[in-house]
Parts: sequence; C-alpha cells; structure tokens
Amino acid sequence: MPDETLQGLESLVRRRIDNHWLAGEFGDQCPDGYGVAGTDHRALGDEINALIPGIDWPGWATSRDQDTVFDLVEYVAAHIAYPSQGHFHDYFRHHELSFDQAEGQRRFREDVNRLFARAGTVFELAPSLRIERRGAPETQHALDDLRPSTGDATLDNLIEAGRRGYLSRRPEERETAVEKLWDAFERLKTIDDPADKKRSVTVLLSHIADRAWREVIEAEMRSMTSLGNSFRIRHSEVGKHEVPTKALDYVTARMANLLVQLLGASGRLSQ
Repeated sequence: MPDETLQGLESLVRRRIDNHWLAGEFGDQCPDGYGVAGTDHRALGDEINALIPGIDWPGWATSRDQDTVFDLVEYVAAHIAYPSQGHFHDYFRHHELSFDQAEGQRRFREDVNRLFARAGTVFELAPSLRIERRGAPETQHALDDLRPSTGDATLDNLIEAGRRGYLSRRPEERETAVEKLWDAFERLKTIDDPADKKRSVTVLLSHIADRAWREVIEAEMRSMTSLGNSFRIRHSEVGKHEVPTKALDYVTARMANLLVQLLGASGRLSQ
C-alpha cells in the first residue's frame, strides 16, 4: 500500500471527523439541551485510542502502519453518519444536527474505495464495512461464485470460512483460509458415500454429464490432491514445501474453481 494512499485515508478520516460525521455517536450537546451541535472530540479520541493500540489519536502523524490505518478506517465506517443542519440557534451561533447513518456509510465507502482504486490496490471497503483484499480478478470471480448449499453444515461452513477468510486483509488469515478450502475438498470427496471414499468420488464425478469434461475435472482433482499433500497446506511435516505468497491467488483460484465445478454439477451451489 503506497504511503500516499495511507496518508490520504488518514486525511479523509480527519476531514469527516472535523465535519461532524462522527457526532451521531459522539455528540457535543448544545448548551440549551435541545440537540447535537458538534463532535465530542475527547470522547471519540479516548475510544479510538482504547480500541486501536498505539495510534495516539489525534497526535498520530509521524508513521502510518497499514494495519493501524485500516483499523481506523473500519472503526470510522462502523460509526459514521451523514450530518444535516437543522434549526439555527442565534444565541450559540450553531445549527442542530441530524444524522443519516446509511448515507454516511455509503459516501464514506465510495471515498475510501476511490483512494484504493486510484492507487491500483487489491483492497476495497466492502458492504460489510470491513476492508477486504479482493485479489486477482480470477480469484475474486471464483470466490464470488463459491456459495455452497450442500446440505452438510460442516462442509458449507468450511467452504464459507475459506471463502471469507481469503478476502481478509491479514496474510495469516488468508493462509488459514487455503487450508479450510482443502479441508472442504477432502470432505466433499466423501459426501456421496462416507463409507467408501473411492466410490464417493466416482458418484461425485458422475454428476458431470460430458465425459471429456468429466475426465478434465477428475485430473484436476488428482492434481489438487497431490498439491495439498506436497505443500504445507494439509500437512506440516518437515519436508513439505511452503506455497509462495505470490502463488496464493493462483492456488486459491484453482481450488475455488474446482469446487464450483463439482458443487454446481451436483446441484450444491446456492442459486
């Protein structure tokens, strides 16, 4: 993440705070007691400092750690609301404020994602208000299609944990997510006949009507099984290879697409 982008995100947060977009939850009450007139910066700063260790808000300015900036953006996204001016108080020379949280969050997401896009990053502030690493387009499309409905809660949960975990901005969570996808693949190979794995795989493949394509998918299953056994995905013994960080998108896209093919052919994807 370019330092200029991190600086831009911090600047965006400061502007929104200065313009009272956080006053819906951290309101400075009008002295006459009839509404919110501004932001209680001290209360807001105390909570930011408590929840994001080391940020030293608002004095934080010398270094911008990516995870800390992302934590700040997610915190603001969860609490932001668009302020509108209401009744003007002549005596105190201010307006009463009202707030629209949905509109504030929509505008803030657009502003953040504009900065991400301008920098050419793989990150986005998702509708969940969490910053996600979308990865390469091929990986993104495969994970978007991977919406299981297998009737097996454990299998569905493994796939969903892998799918969602790989979108995490934290590298350690993405590595765990790959393991979850491989665990899901191994479970899927037993779902049609838990007592006989070989027969279960045959039944699973039989859902693919086109024989030539069935052979392609069968070969891919063997390849991905071998990859999972040779690299430190399913096993951690000495001698297992590490998947290079730059190859995680490639490996994940292959597994996600294989799962989509198998689940789709057997009617186990959500429509």
